[in-house]
Amino acid sequence: MIHYNLHCAACGHDFDDWFGGMADWEARKPDYACPSCGVARVEKALMAPSLGAAKASFAAEPACNPSTCANPGCPMAAGF
Repeated sequence: MIHYNLHCAACGHDFDDWFGGMADWEARKPDYACPSCGVARVEKALMAPSLGAAKASFAAEPACNPSTCANPGCPMAAGF
């Protein structure tokens, strides 16, 4: 199932509906009437992707102390 935001070009009504997939929408589109005015001039509206809930971010690790760094390849120890 796919959820589409829809817009009626005839009356400007914005609404949404569920479809079996993109092929289902394409097959139904020519006869799909607006629930507000009944005219079959419905288009998919611009939609933002669903990214899901934000995940907890990790706290940045503190930089090492260049004078006590045990890693000779560390950029902090090299003075960068």
